[in-house]
Amino acid sequence: MPIPTDDRDRPCAVARLTNRQLAWRSIGIKSLTKDELVKQEQQVTLNTEVAIALLGGVLGWVLWTAAIMPLTNLNNTLLGHLVIPFVLSIVVSTCLWFITLSWVRQRKFSKIAGIHLLHGKCAACGYELKDLPTEDDACIVCPECNAAWKAERVGAQHA
Repeated sequence: MPIPTDDRDRPCAVARLTNRQLAWRSIGIKSLTKDELVKQEQQVTLNTEVAIALLGGVLGWVLWTAAIMPLTNLNNTLLGHLVIPFVLSIVVSTCLWFITLSWVRQRKFSKIAGIHLLHGKCAACGYELKDLPTEDDACIVCPECNAAWKAERVGAQHA
């Protein structure tokens, strides 16, 4: 997987989500999300996250039916065939989503960077970039992480 880079082609990180933003991401329902940045980011990563959730659900179900249920006395019960595998599938799916979220965001970095920059935030660290000076190469350098972004991309949504 390619390493994310800023507009000067220097390696950089992917901006971390705040706890509040992470909570909105974990709900996963765009219509309920109040944070506009997170809502736009969810749209970019939707297909990959749905695939991961489905894979996690299948893994949870297989884990229960093939590895755990045979060790219990729940073979011929509603609890053993429906309730526990359903709950375990949700738990495994959520854990897998949480573990892979940073990989998904890194994989979609160029689109996510554009969203962060439109909101006037550094795509590498989330620092507010509006009202910072533009350098000779038309880039704004983040004072927090030193990533450089083209000035025309920063805060264009709010201009």
